[in-house]
Amino acid sequence: MSIWNKILAWFVGITALAFFYLAARTLQTHAYWKKTAQSFEQAIKKVDADNKKLLEGDPKAAQVGIRQINIELDKVLLDRRRVWTNCEAKARVGREDGSAEVLVTIDRPDPPGIADNTVLYAFEETPVEKRGRYLGEFKVTKVAGKDVTLAPTSMLNTRELDRLAVAKQPWILYEIMPRDNHETLARLSGDQKKAMLPADTLQEYLKDGKPADKDDPAERVADGNYVRQLRDYQVLFDNDVENRTVMDQRLKAVTQDTNLLKVALDQAQKQEEVCKADIATAKEELAKITRERTLVADVSKAIDAKVAEVGAEISKLLEKNQAMAGHIAQQQLDAAERIDQRTRAMAQSGTRGR
Repeated sequence: MSIWNKILAWFVGITALAFFYLAARTLQTHAYWKKTAQSFEQAIKKVDADNKKLLEGDPKAAQVGIRQINIELDKVLLDRRRVWTNCEAKARVGREDGSAEVLVTIDRPDPPGIADNTVLYAFEETPVEKRGRYLGEFKVTKVAGKDVTLAPTSMLNTRELDRLAVAKQPWILYEIMPRDNHETLARLSGDQKKAMLPADTLQEYLKDGKPADKDDPAERVADGNYVRQLRDYQVLFDNDVENRTVMDQRLKAVTQDTNLLKVALDQAQKQEEVCKADIATAKEELAKITRERTLVADVSKAIDAKVAEVGAEISKLLEKNQAMAGHIAQQQLDAAERIDQRTRAMAQSGTRGR
Protein backbone atom coordinates (compact mmCIF):
# COMPACT_ATOMS: atom_id res chain seq x y z
CA MET A 1 0.00 0.00 0.00
CA SER A 2 1.38 3.34 -0.97
CA ILE A 3 1.92 6.15 1.46
CA TRP A 4 -0.93 8.12 -0.04
CA ASN A 5 -3.33 5.30 0.48
CA LYS A 6 -2.26 5.14 4.08
CA ILE A 7 -2.70 8.87 4.49
CA LEU A 8 -6.14 8.69 2.84
CA ALA A 9 -7.12 5.74 5.06
CA TRP A 10 -5.94 7.72 8.09
CA PHE A 11 -8.02 10.76 7.08
CA VAL A 12 -11.04 8.52 6.39
CA GLY A 13 -10.63 6.97 9.82
CA ILE A 14 -10.32 10.38 11.47
CA THR A 15 -13.32 11.65 9.53
CA ALA A 16 -15.31 8.52 10.39
CA LEU A 17 -14.51 9.04 14.06
CA ALA A 18 -15.61 12.67 13.80
CA PHE A 19 -18.83 11.73 12.06
CA PHE A 20 -19.37 8.93 14.57
CA TYR A 21 -18.94 11.44 17.43
CA LEU A 22 -21.23 13.93 15.72
CA ALA A 23 -23.79 11.18 15.07
CA ALA A 24 -23.60 10.13 18.71
CA ARG A 25 -24.02 13.72 19.83
CA THR A 26 -26.91 14.12 17.41
CA LEU A 27 -28.60 11.02 18.76
CA GLN A 28 -28.00 12.22 22.29
CA THR A 29 -29.35 15.68 21.45
CA HIS A 30 -32.34 14.14 19.68
CA ALA A 31 -33.03 11.92 22.67
CA TYR A 32 -32.74 14.91 25.03
CA TRP A 33 -35.07 17.12 23.00
CA LYS A 34 -37.45 14.19 22.46
CA LYS A 35 -37.59 13.68 26.21
CA THR A 36 -37.94 17.41 26.75
CA ALA A 37 -40.66 17.59 24.08
CA GLN A 38 -42.48 14.70 25.73
CA SER A 39 -42.28 16.44 29.12
CA PHE A 40 -43.55 19.65 27.52
CA GLU A 41 -46.33 17.72 25.86
CA GLN A 42 -47.32 16.30 29.24
CA ALA A 43 -47.13 19.80 30.75
CA ILE A 44 -49.15 21.19 27.85
CA LYS A 45 -51.74 18.44 28.24
CA LYS A 46 -51.91 19.20 31.99
CA VAL A 47 -52.19 22.93 31.31
CA ASP A 48 -54.87 22.24 28.70
CA ALA A 49 -56.73 20.05 31.19
CA ASP A 50 -56.38 22.72 33.89
CA ASN A 51 -57.53 25.39 31.43
CA LYS A 52 -60.49 23.22 30.51
CA LYS A 53 -61.34 22.78 34.18
CA LEU A 54 -61.00 26.52 34.73
CA LEU A 55 -63.14 27.19 31.69
CA GLU A 56 -65.72 24.43 32.03
CA GLY A 57 -65.42 23.55 35.71
CA ASP A 58 -65.00 20.18 37.38
CA PRO A 59 -68.30 18.59 38.46
CA LYS A 60 -66.49 15.84 40.37
CA ALA A 61 -64.64 18.36 42.52
CA ALA A 62 -67.68 20.72 42.63
CA GLN A 63 -65.49 23.32 40.95
CA VAL A 64 -67.25 26.13 39.06
CA GLY A 65 -65.76 27.18 35.74
CA ILE A 66 -65.19 30.59 34.21
CA ARG A 67 -68.16 30.15 31.90
CA GLN A 68 -70.46 29.37 34.81
CA ILE A 69 -68.99 32.30 36.73
CA ASN A 70 -69.55 34.57 33.71
CA ILE A 71 -73.14 33.35 33.50
CA GLU A 72 -73.68 34.04 37.21
CA LEU A 73 -71.92 37.38 36.84
CA ASP A 74 -74.20 38.24 33.94
CA LYS A 75 -77.16 37.31 36.11
CA VAL A 76 -75.87 39.49 38.92
CA LEU A 77 -75.22 42.39 36.57
CA LEU A 78 -78.62 41.88 34.98
CA ASP A 79 -80.29 41.98 38.40
CA ARG A 80 -78.12 44.77 39.72
CA ARG A 81 -77.84 46.90 36.58
CA ARG A 82 -75.38 49.79 36.81
CA VAL A 83 -73.56 50.75 40.02
CA TRP A 84 -71.52 53.85 40.83
CA THR A 85 -69.03 53.47 43.69
CA ASN A 86 -66.90 55.79 45.82
CA CYS A 87 -69.18 58.78 45.25
CA GLU A 88 -68.46 61.92 47.26
CA ALA A 89 -71.73 63.36 48.59
CA LYS A 90 -72.58 66.72 50.16
CA ALA A 91 -76.11 67.12 51.52
CA ARG A 92 -78.13 70.26 52.19
CA VAL A 93 -81.22 69.64 54.29
CA GLY A 94 -84.22 71.79 55.12
CA ARG A 95 -85.46 70.75 58.53
CA GLU A 96 -88.54 72.98 58.47
CA ASP A 97 -90.09 71.54 55.29
CA GLY A 98 -88.34 68.13 55.29
CA SER A 99 -86.59 68.78 51.95
CA ALA A 100 -83.05 67.79 51.00
CA GLU A 101 -80.64 68.17 48.10
CA VAL A 102 -77.48 66.12 47.64
CA LEU A 103 -74.58 66.97 45.33
CA VAL A 104 -72.77 63.77 44.35
CA THR A 105 -69.41 63.75 42.57
CA ILE A 106 -68.78 60.59 40.50
CA ASP A 107 -65.20 60.09 39.29
CA ARG A 108 -65.73 56.79 37.45
CA PRO A 109 -66.89 56.37 34.78
CA ASP A 110 -66.33 59.76 33.26
CA PRO A 111 -68.92 60.87 32.25
CA PRO A 112 -71.10 58.94 34.71
CA GLY A 113 -73.77 58.22 32.09
CA ILE A 114 -76.69 59.25 34.30
CA ALA A 115 -79.68 61.04 32.78
CA ASP A 116 -82.08 63.49 34.38
CA ASN A 117 -85.03 61.99 36.29
CA THR A 118 -83.16 58.71 36.83
CA VAL A 119 -84.13 57.05 40.10
CA LEU A 120 -81.14 55.82 42.14
CA TYR A 121 -80.82 53.95 45.43
CA ALA A 122 -78.11 55.22 47.77
CA PHE A 123 -76.12 53.33 50.41
CA GLU A 124 -73.14 54.23 52.53
CA GLU A 125 -70.11 52.52 50.99
CA THR A 126 -69.35 50.78 54.28
CA PRO A 127 -69.85 47.08 55.05
CA VAL A 128 -73.15 46.37 56.76
CA GLU A 129 -71.37 44.71 59.67
CA LYS A 130 -69.69 48.09 60.25
CA ARG A 131 -73.05 49.85 60.34
CA GLY A 132 -73.25 50.86 56.70
CA ARG A 133 -76.77 52.16 56.10
CA TYR A 134 -79.36 52.54 53.37
CA LEU A 135 -79.80 56.26 52.72
CA GLY A 136 -82.90 56.30 50.57
CA GLU A 137 -84.38 56.60 47.10
CA PHE A 138 -83.33 59.67 45.11
CA LYS A 139 -84.19 61.25 41.78
CA VAL A 140 -81.64 62.96 39.54
CA THR A 141 -82.55 66.62 39.12
CA LYS A 142 -79.40 67.90 37.41
CA VAL A 143 -76.26 66.51 35.76
CA ALA A 144 -73.19 68.70 35.20
CA GLY A 145 -70.16 66.62 34.19
CA LYS A 146 -69.11 64.58 37.20
CA ASP A 147 -71.53 66.39 39.51
CA VAL A 148 -75.00 64.89 39.87
CA THR A 149 -77.69 66.60 41.96
CA LEU A 150 -80.13 64.30 43.75
CA ALA A 151 -83.41 64.93 45.55
CA PRO A 152 -85.37 62.46 47.71
CA THR A 153 -88.43 60.93 46.04
CA SER A 154 -90.40 61.23 49.29
CA MET A 155 -90.57 63.57 52.27
CA LEU A 156 -87.86 62.73 54.82
CA ASN A 157 -88.40 62.65 58.56
CA THR A 158 -86.09 64.20 61.12
CA ARG A 159 -84.07 61.01 61.63
CA GLU A 160 -83.42 60.61 57.90
CA LEU A 161 -82.49 64.30 57.54
CA ASP A 162 -80.01 63.94 60.42
CA ARG A 163 -78.57 60.83 58.74
CA LEU A 164 -77.97 62.77 55.51
CA ALA A 165 -76.55 65.77 57.33
CA VAL A 166 -73.91 63.80 59.26
CA ALA A 167 -73.05 61.25 56.53
CA LYS A 168 -69.26 61.28 55.98
CA GLN A 169 -68.64 58.00 54.15
CA PRO A 170 -68.62 57.77 50.35
CA TRP A 171 -71.87 56.71 48.72
CA ILE A 172 -72.60 53.81 46.41
CA LEU A 173 -75.48 54.30 43.97
CA TYR A 174 -77.55 51.49 42.44
CA GLU A 175 -79.72 51.83 39.35
CA ILE A 176 -82.15 49.31 40.88
CA MET A 177 -82.62 48.17 44.45
CA PRO A 178 -80.26 45.21 45.18
CA ARG A 179 -82.22 41.96 45.18
CA ASP A 180 -82.31 39.54 48.06
CA ASN A 181 -80.80 36.10 47.31
CA HIS A 182 -79.50 33.06 49.10
CA GLU A 183 -76.00 33.03 47.59
CA THR A 184 -74.74 36.44 48.76
CA LEU A 185 -75.37 35.87 52.46
CA ALA A 186 -74.34 32.21 52.26
CA ARG A 187 -70.73 33.37 51.84
CA LEU A 188 -70.83 35.18 55.18
CA SER A 189 -69.88 33.57 58.47
CA GLY A 190 -72.26 33.28 61.40
CA ASP A 191 -70.45 36.09 63.25
CA GLN A 192 -70.74 38.36 60.24
CA LYS A 193 -74.46 37.66 60.01
CA LYS A 194 -74.88 38.34 63.73
CA ALA A 195 -73.08 41.69 63.31
CA MET A 196 -75.28 42.87 60.43
CA LEU A 197 -78.74 41.35 61.01
CA PRO A 198 -81.41 42.19 63.61
CA ALA A 199 -81.95 39.66 66.36
CA ASP A 200 -85.57 38.92 65.47
CA THR A 201 -84.67 37.69 61.96
CA LEU A 202 -81.15 36.37 62.58
CA GLN A 203 -82.16 32.75 63.13
CA GLU A 204 -83.73 32.26 59.72
CA TYR A 205 -80.59 33.60 58.01
CA LEU A 206 -78.37 31.31 60.10
CA LYS A 207 -80.56 28.28 59.21
CA ASP A 208 -80.76 29.12 55.50
CA GLY A 209 -79.32 26.17 53.51
CA LYS A 210 -78.87 24.04 56.65
CA PRO A 211 -80.77 20.81 57.38
CA ALA A 212 -84.36 21.60 58.28
CA ASP A 213 -85.90 20.88 61.69
CA LYS A 214 -88.99 18.75 62.09
CA ASP A 215 -91.15 21.70 63.13
CA ASP A 216 -90.12 23.93 60.21
CA PRO A 217 -93.02 24.87 57.86
CA ALA A 218 -93.24 22.66 54.77
CA GLU A 219 -93.02 25.65 52.43
CA ARG A 220 -89.66 26.54 53.99
CA VAL A 221 -88.10 23.11 53.30
CA ALA A 222 -86.50 22.02 50.01
CA ASP A 223 -84.47 18.82 49.57
CA GLY A 224 -84.32 18.45 53.34
CA ASN A 225 -82.78 21.90 53.84
CA TYR A 226 -84.33 25.02 55.35
CA VAL A 227 -84.90 27.77 52.76
CA ARG A 228 -85.68 31.23 54.09
CA GLN A 229 -88.19 33.44 52.37
CA LEU A 230 -86.62 36.09 50.15
CA ARG A 231 -87.64 39.71 50.67
CA ASP A 232 -88.42 42.37 48.11
CA TYR A 233 -86.81 45.34 49.80
CA GLN A 234 -88.15 47.77 47.23
CA VAL A 235 -91.70 46.80 48.19
CA LEU A 236 -90.82 46.86 51.89
CA PHE A 237 -89.29 50.33 51.67
CA ASP A 238 -92.22 51.62 49.58
CA ASN A 239 -94.65 50.23 52.15
CA ASP A 240 -92.59 51.82 54.90
CA VAL A 241 -92.72 55.20 53.14
CA GLU A 242 -96.47 54.83 52.58
CA ASN A 243 -97.10 53.82 56.18
CA ARG A 244 -94.85 56.60 57.41
CA THR A 245 -96.72 59.13 55.25
CA VAL A 246 -100.03 57.95 56.70
CA MET A 247 -98.59 58.09 60.22
CA ASP A 248 -97.18 61.57 59.56
CA GLN A 249 -100.61 62.74 58.38
CA ARG A 250 -102.19 61.19 61.45
CA LEU A 251 -99.55 62.77 63.64
CA LYS A 252 -100.18 66.15 62.04
CA ALA A 253 -103.92 65.70 62.55
CA VAL A 254 -103.40 64.65 66.17
CA THR A 255 -101.00 67.57 66.68
CA GLN A 256 -103.53 69.96 65.18
CA ASP A 257 -106.30 68.51 67.34
CA THR A 258 -104.01 68.75 70.36
CA ASN A 259 -103.28 72.40 69.60
CA LEU A 260 -107.01 73.09 69.20
CA LEU A 261 -107.67 71.28 72.46
CA LYS A 262 -104.96 73.35 74.12
CA VAL A 263 -106.61 76.53 72.83
CA ALA A 264 -110.00 75.26 73.98
CA LEU A 265 -108.50 74.25 77.33
CA ASP A 266 -106.89 77.67 77.66
CA GLN A 267 -110.21 79.33 76.91
CA ALA A 268 -111.96 76.96 79.31
CA GLN A 269 -109.40 77.81 81.99
CA LYS A 270 -109.99 81.51 81.36
CA GLN A 271 -113.75 80.93 81.55
CA GLU A 272 -113.16 78.92 84.70
CA GLU A 273 -111.28 81.86 86.19
CA VAL A 274 -114.15 84.16 85.19
CA CYS A 275 -116.63 81.71 86.68
CA LYS A 276 -114.54 81.50 89.84
CA ALA A 277 -114.55 85.31 90.02
CA ASP A 278 -118.33 85.29 89.43
CA ILE A 279 -118.73 82.62 92.10
CA ALA A 280 -116.64 84.66 94.51
CA THR A 281 -118.73 87.75 93.73
CA ALA A 282 -121.93 85.71 94.07
CA LYS A 283 -120.69 84.36 97.39
CA GLU A 284 -119.99 87.87 98.57
CA GLU A 285 -123.43 88.99 97.40
CA LEU A 286 -124.98 85.91 99.00
CA ALA A 287 -123.21 86.68 102.25
CA LYS A 288 -124.40 90.28 102.01
CA ILE A 289 -127.94 89.13 101.18
CA THR A 290 -127.76 86.62 104.03
CA ARG A 291 -126.69 89.38 106.40
CA GLU A 292 -129.41 91.67 105.08
CA ARG A 293 -131.95 88.84 105.28
CA THR A 294 -130.89 88.18 108.86
CA LEU A 295 -131.19 91.90 109.60
CA VAL A 296 -134.56 92.02 107.84
CA ALA A 297 -135.64 88.95 109.78
CA ASP A 298 -134.61 90.60 113.02
CA VAL A 299 -136.40 93.82 112.04
CA SER A 300 -139.37 91.75 110.89
CA LYS A 301 -139.44 90.02 114.25
CA ALA A 302 -139.27 93.41 115.99
CA ILE A 303 -142.00 94.76 113.73
CA ASP A 304 -144.12 91.67 114.32
CA ALA A 305 -143.67 92.11 118.05
CA LYS A 306 -144.52 95.81 117.76
CA VAL A 307 -147.51 94.98 115.56
CA ALA A 308 -148.67 92.44 118.09
CA GLU A 309 -148.23 95.02 120.85
CA VAL A 310 -150.03 97.69 118.85
CA GLY A 311 -152.72 95.17 117.93
CA ALA A 312 -153.25 94.40 121.55
CA GLU A 313 -153.49 98.11 122.37
CA ILE A 314 -155.86 98.60 119.42
CA SER A 315 -158.00 95.77 120.70
CA LYS A 316 -158.11 97.46 124.09
CA LEU A 317 -158.90 100.81 122.50
CA LEU A 318 -161.60 99.17 120.38
CA GLU A 319 -163.12 97.63 123.45
CA LYS A 320 -162.87 101.00 125.23
CA ASN A 321 -164.27 102.77 122.19
CA GLN A 322 -167.11 100.27 121.98
CA ALA A 323 -167.83 100.87 125.65
CA MET A 324 -167.68 104.65 125.16
CA ALA A 325 -169.82 104.33 122.02
CA GLY A 326 -172.45 102.47 124.04
CA HIS A 327 -172.32 105.07 126.78
CA ILE A 328 -172.57 107.88 124.21
CA ALA A 329 -175.45 106.14 122.51
CA GLN A 330 -177.21 105.81 125.83
CA GLN A 331 -176.57 109.45 126.56
CA GLN A 332 -177.89 110.32 123.09
CA LEU A 333 -181.03 108.31 123.77
CA ASP A 334 -181.44 109.97 127.12
CA ALA A 335 -180.94 113.38 125.53
CA ALA A 336 -183.40 112.56 122.80
CA GLU A 337 -185.95 111.52 125.36
CA ARG A 338 -185.40 114.72 127.30
CA ILE A 339 -185.73 116.75 124.16
CA ASP A 340 -188.90 114.93 123.30
CA GLN A 341 -190.23 115.51 126.76
CA ARG A 342 -189.38 119.22 126.62
CA THR A 343 -190.89 119.45 123.18
CA ARG A 344 -194.12 117.90 124.35
CA ALA A 345 -194.13 120.06 127.41
CA MET A 346 -193.68 123.21 125.36
CA ALA A 347 -196.39 122.07 122.99
CA GLN A 348 -198.79 121.50 125.83
CA SER A 349 -197.95 124.90 127.36
CA GLY A 350 -198.77 126.64 124.12
CA THR A 351 -202.09 124.99 123.76
CA ARG A 352 -203.12 126.09 127.20
CA GLY A 353 -202.21 129.67 126.61
CA ARG A 354 -204.68 130.10 123.74
